[in-house]
Amino acid sequence: MPVTDSSTTGVLHEAGEWKTLGVIVAVYGLTVLTVVRYDVLTPWLAIPMLAVLGAWHLSMQHEVLHGHPFKSQFINDAIGSIPVTLWMPYFAFKKDHHEHHKSDLTNPELDNESFYVTQEQWDNAGPIRRAAWTANRTILFRMFVWTIVSTISYVTLVLKRAVRNEQGDRLAVVLHVIGVVAVVYLVSLSSMPLWQFALGTVYGGRILNAIRPFPEHKYQNGVETKTAMIMAGPFMSLLMLNNNLHIAHHDDPKIPWYRVNELSKRVNAVERAREAGVLYEGGYAEVFRKFSFTPVDSPVRERN
Repeated sequence: MPVTDSSTTGVLHEAGEWKTLGVIVAVYGLTVLTVVRYDVLTPWLAIPMLAVLGAWHLSMQHEVLHGHPFKSQFINDAIGSIPVTLWMPYFAFKKDHHEHHKSDLTNPELDNESFYVTQEQWDNAGPIRRAAWTANRTILFRMFVWTIVSTISYVTLVLKRAVRNEQGDRLAVVLHVIGVVAVVYLVSLSSMPLWQFALGTVYGGRILNAIRPFPEHKYQNGVETKTAMIMAGPFMSLLMLNNNLHIAHHDDPKIPWYRVNELSKRVNAVERAREAGVLYEGGYAEVFRKFSFTPVDSPVRERN
């Protein structure tokens, strides 16, 4: 049920895209400023700031791969592919994320962003792997442990695909490596140790970013709605660029982040989430309260 805005201005999709431009300038500008002013900020401030900026950068990349703020996707991709968080080959993720939107959500055989496993995988797994899959249905494990596992596994997957040159992944890796070398070189010109930069943007950014997708998709037998709505406060909504209003985003992925709230009202997203039991009116505080130590559900996803 897409909602579009026909108003356009110059090279931008619409007049409101100045907000997206503001986010882009803030993400890159504050990252550079944090690195340059490392001596003043000290690691105790610089690393947490880079964690927030790393998570914001991942949200910004998600926005540009969906076609914002420019009409030219070439320009959007050029902006989004700068690897501030070092680990994720942008063009490989762009392809994978678009496939996620077209897939049977939560199906581990079809949805490349699913955190579920099949019954066959569960039956063939040992106790340690089963324990990890179950723990991964809690938000604290997802944030602090699975971020490491998923980062390594995704990079490994892309590298294997690049060796086989599947769907342009080789070019994606080459461009990513060039970008990483450039970022590492620029950081090396400052007094900030590279490991602290990586600790902030890579691990810290991933920890904060992992909060958003944890409750996003949930499979329930006989329930059509698999996508959640998290009614976050101003800070988390801006950090996630309103992607916490996930039903609306999946209804129309091309809507810019600053109009997702409007779209969610038009498509009755809150009521749909409430009926499916995936509405978190208390925001992420509610998610932490419920699922810090208690699994949100079983890691095994039934076949349809």
